[in-house]
Amino acid sequence: MNAITKVFSLRNPLAKLPRPLAVATCLALAITVSPLGAAAQPKPETLIRLAGSYTLGSKAALEMAKVWAKQLGLPGVKVEGGIEPDEYDVVLEGAEDAQRIRVQVRAKGTGTGFEPLVRGQADIWMASRQVNDLDIDSAKRHKVQNVPTLAQMQANTSENVVGIATLAVITSPKNPVTTLTYAQVRDLFTGKLTNWNQVGGKSSPVAVYALDGALGHADAFCAQVMGVPDTSKCLDSLAPLAAPRFNIMDDLSDAVAGNPSALGFVGFAYRRSARPLILVNDCGSPVEASLFRVKVEEYPLQRRMYFYTMPGRAIPQAVKDFIALAVSPAGQGALAAVGLANLTPSKSDDNYVDGRLATFRDALDAHQTRVRGADVTAFEEAVANSDRLSITFRFQSGTNNLDTRAEADITRLAELMHQPPYVGSAVTLIGFSSAAGVYDVNRQLSRDRATAVRDRLVAAGLNVANAIGVGPGGAVACNLNPSTAPLNQRVEVWVARKG
Repeated sequence: MNAITKVFSLRNPLAKLPRPLAVATCLALAITVSPLGAAAQPKPETLIRLAGSYTLGSKAALEMAKVWAKQLGLPGVKVEGGIEPDEYDVVLEGAEDAQRIRVQVRAKGTGTGFEPLVRGQADIWMASRQVNDLDIDSAKRHKVQNVPTLAQMQANTSENVVGIATLAVITSPKNPVTTLTYAQVRDLFTGKLTNWNQVGGKSSPVAVYALDGALGHADAFCAQVMGVPDTSKCLDSLAPLAAPRFNIMDDLSDAVAGNPSALGFVGFAYRRSARPLILVNDCGSPVEASLFRVKVEEYPLQRRMYFYTMPGRAIPQAVKDFIALAVSPAGQGALAAVGLANLTPSKSDDNYVDGRLATFRDALDAHQTRVRGADVTAFEEAVANSDRLSITFRFQSGTNNLDTRAEADITRLAELMHQPPYVGSAVTLIGFSSAAGVYDVNRQLSRDRATAVRDRLVAAGLNVANAIGVGPGGAVACNLNPSTAPLNQRVEVWVARKG
C-alpha cells in the first residue's frame, strides 16, 4: 500500500467495505458528483521523496516545504499524515489548474534512508551524519543493486551539507549533577557506575535511556561519547535500560526530564525541559554547547546534516530546486525556526575573542606541544580589532581541497561581504593544524591551506588582507582524542571591525 492509499484508507469510511463493493461505491459517487457524469480527474502533481533522518524529517522538512510553497506562490499547504508519526506528505497547491507538489517524508532515522535512495524509492536521503563504509556494506549485504562507492557519495555532486546536528547528554533538571567527564558518562551508560552518588550526586540508582539505533544521533553518541563506531555493538553494551529504546527524541527527553535518576542522550534541539550536561573532555576542558561554537564546528558532540542524491542518476528539476531551497537563506531560516543550527554566517562576540586570546598557547594535548612565541604574536596581531565569522573552511582528508561545506561557504562568504555591514571590510584568514606530528610540517600545512582559501576568495572578488598559518596553536578540541583532533585542522575567517 503506498503512502497516498494509506492516507485515503485512514480517512475514508469506504475502506472498511469489501474491496469490490468499495470500488463500485467509489465509482458511483464519482459519477454522481462529477459534471456530465464524468469521473473527476486528479490534478497532476510533482512528487519529491525524502527518506532518512528523523532530525531533518520530523520538523525541518515540513518547514522547508512551507517556505518553498511561499516562494512558488502556492497558497494551499496541507499535511497528510500516515499511520506512523514520522511518515507524512506535504501537499503544495494553488488554483485548480495550478502547480501541485507533493513532498513525501519518511523520517525513521538516518540508517533507513540510504537503501531507498539507491533502490530508486527516494529522491533525497536525509542524513544527520556523513555517509560511511557501513552504509555501503549494509546495502551490498541486502543484495541492493548498483550500490555507489563511498567516494561517489561524498562528491559535491551528490553530497549537500544543509545544517548541523548537535548531540546532548541529558539529565532531569531535578538532578544536582551538572558536569561529568567523558569517562564518567561512559561508565554510567555501561553500568560500571550504577548510582549517582558515585559522581557527586544523591544516592539514587541510575536509570539509563537510549535512542533506537536507526537514528543518526545514536551513531553520534556511540562514536563521539562511547568511542564505539559500531552502533549496534555500542547500544547492546549499555546497562539495562529503564524503558525500550525510543524512536522519537521528544519522548525520550520528556521521560528523562520527569525522572530525577535518569540519564539519556538526544539531539540538542530536542532536549525540551531536560537539562544538557556540561562534559569535560579528555584534555580536562569543560565543553558546553553554544550556538556560535556549534556553527563553527568547535563543539565536539555534533555532526553535519546532509541531503544526498544518487550518483549517476538524473536529478529531477524539482528535487534540485528543493535542495537549492534548503541551502538558501530562506531554507536555513526554516532550520533555525525548528531549533537546529544552520549555516547562515554569524559573528562572534567580545567574550569569544578574549577567550581565544587567553587560551591560544594551549595545544590541548596535555602540554606536550609548546606553541612558539612567533605564532602567538602572529595570531594576536591578526585578530586585533577583529571579529571571527562562523564560516570555517575545512578540507578533504590529507589535501588542500575544500570539503563540500567549504565549497558552498565560498559563495556564502562572498555574498555576506557584499552586504552593507561588511562592504569594504578586509578579511584575514588564519590556518590551524592538529598537534600530531612535526611542528614545522604542521605549521606549513596550515599556511598552505590558508593560502589556498585566499586564492579562491580573491578569485571571487573579495579583499583578503592577510593569510597566515599558526600550526597547532589555539586548539579548539582535544588533540589526544582521534575523533576530535580533526576539528583543529581548519582555516578561520576574521573580519576587521569598522570605526
